Amino acid sequence: MQLNLDGLFSQRVIAELSGVSLSTVNRFIVNQRIPHVAHGQSKIKKYSAENTRAILRELFVKENPAQKKVQVFYNFKGGTGKTSLCYQTACYLAIMGYNVLAFDLDPQGHLSRSLNFEENGKYETLYDIIINGAPLQEVAQPVFPGLTAVPSNLALTRIEVPLSQKTRREEVLSKIIAPARKAYDFILIDTNPTISTLNMNALVAADRINVVCETQPYSLAGLGLLVEEMERFFDDMQIPLNYQIVANKYEAKTATAQEVLGVLRMDYRDSIMDTVIRKSEDINIASKKNLPVCVSSSVKSAAFEDIRDFAHEVVSHSK
Repeated sequence: MQLNLDGLFSQRVIAELSGVSLSTVNRFIVNQRIPHVAHGQSKIKKYSAENTRAILRELFVKENPAQKKVQVFYNFKGGTGKTSLCYQTACYLAIMGYNVLAFDLDPQGHLSRSLNFEENGKYETLYDIIINGAPLQEVAQPVFPGLTAVPSNLALTRIEVPLSQKTRREEVLSKIIAPARKAYDFILIDTNPTISTLNMNALVAADRINVVCETQPYSLAGLGLLVEEMERFFDDMQIPLNYQIVANKYEAKTATAQEVLGVLRMDYRDSIMDTVIRKSEDINIASKKNLPVCVSSSVKSAAFEDIRDFAHEVVSHSK
């Protein structure tokens, strides 16, 4: 079932999404005679998802083309928030006018459910592409304009053994993704919280690995091991490692979170992203509603600001 986002975007929201001035957005809409959507009794003009994408593609995407397209969200520790961040980023980039393909590599299918796929639905997954030879374009399904996804379900639990038996087993996903690089501006991959052959495929395919680290001591303790494992794996594969650390679920009032963030910025100063994702109930509410934060929350909310800043930083690093 596709998600309907029509009539949710005012000129102010469009300006806030892109960082373009409100006057520039208004002038473009007037000059291009872009129609608004009838939306109840509200006097505020709002626009369809398609028209919002068209506006932002012209005002933002043309100036910010993506080169490092494949972005992987990774951590072998569960609960760090990587699925929520992958979901919000995929939606944001699609609304911004980019053409986005999202892969769910977790058999639990949390990303798929956020994207409005039925739980335990009888749809094809990456298993069917890799093991049964199903074409990617047939398995990928539209979510809303600009966003397409390869969903996951429990069938993906069966992939490890046959995948491990393939020649150059760590490079299978890279070959599958290669043709899609021409069709999509961004390809986002949500991994499962394990050290698995399937996850290694995601890492090899990545142009950039987003290591999502919760600002808590246990996450910090595991981060060192995770980075060591990645460095060893990429050294064995004889390919360069390109990763960045995302500080997530930050609580400014908590001394422990402040300390962890300080250590991250000191020990990983060359790798940590500038954007810090604050802990926010708005992100949980958005996930529960299967909606992007940028349409379920106020433009003044911490969640809106942080996801916007993170997505813009992803775009900046992808150029």
